Formats: sequence, structure tokens, C-alpha cells
Amino acid sequence: MSRRKQFKGICHDILATFASRYNDLNGYWALGQYVAFLNCLGERQIQFKLGNSIVVPDGAGLAFSAKYYRGAIFRMMEANAMPQAWFADATIRFSIVAFGRAACEIEVVSDRGRTYRSDLTIDVRPHDSLRERRRGGKFGPSNQKGR
Repeated sequence: MSRRKQFKGICHDILATFASRYNDLNGYWALGQYVAFLNCLGERQIQFKLGNSIVVPDGAGLAFSAKYYRGAIFRMMEANAMPQAWFADATIRFSIVAFGRAACEIEVVSDRGRTYRSDLTIDVRPHDSLRERRRGGKFGPSNQKGR
């Protein structure tokens, strides 16, 4: 029998995938691209609003990642025999906290209004196409190729 408290594990798993080095966007590590994007805008945080697949601040190609992670939550819910009606909203936040450090946080809200969270801090540097090698094959997040 499934329970809403399984959202806690889903939060942990989604965030681990999000922060993974296999989270590629157009052949490069997505988080490095997020840092470069934020640096160009002079911002410190990106929010992926998964309830409606919107990214704030808006950036070309970032909505694709929001859509993917929304679908990933539903795939994990299905694997845990959880009805989609239990999902109310979710947000992934990526924040620059210091030079070379970023905080990743996910928050999932159930239909009953309870919030489930997971967070971690990682080392990250801005994307530099001169220093990095592009992943071959189909472009897009490599951890997103399953669906």
C-alpha cells in the first residue's frame, strides 16, 4: 500500500539525479550551464516550478529540464503505486551560495498540503566550452534519455 510519505524518498532521488554529473544539457553538465546563465544575468537562483514546468528566470532550453523533472516525479510515483492526484506542486531551486558552491533543493507538496524537502550543497564551476568536452550522441540530459 502506497503512502504520501514516499514523497520524501522521491525528493531525495530526484535531487540526486538533478545534481549528478550525468545531468547533461546540450552535451554539457547542466549545473555548470546554470551557473554561467546566472552569472550572465547577475542572479543567484533558478527555480524550476514543476507544477507547470516554468523556469524563473526564464532561459532558453531550461524549460525542457523542468518538464523532464516533472515527468520524473510522476514516473517515480507510478513505480511506487502512488496516484497522480496526490501531487499538488513541486519546485527545484538551484542557488549560488559562494564561489564554486551551489545549493540544490527540492520541495514537493502533496494534495493534503504537506511539504516534503531534500537539499544538498555541491561544488560547481561555470560552464566553459573551451575547457569541457561535449558528450557525443543525442543531445539533452543523458539521464533523461529513458523518456
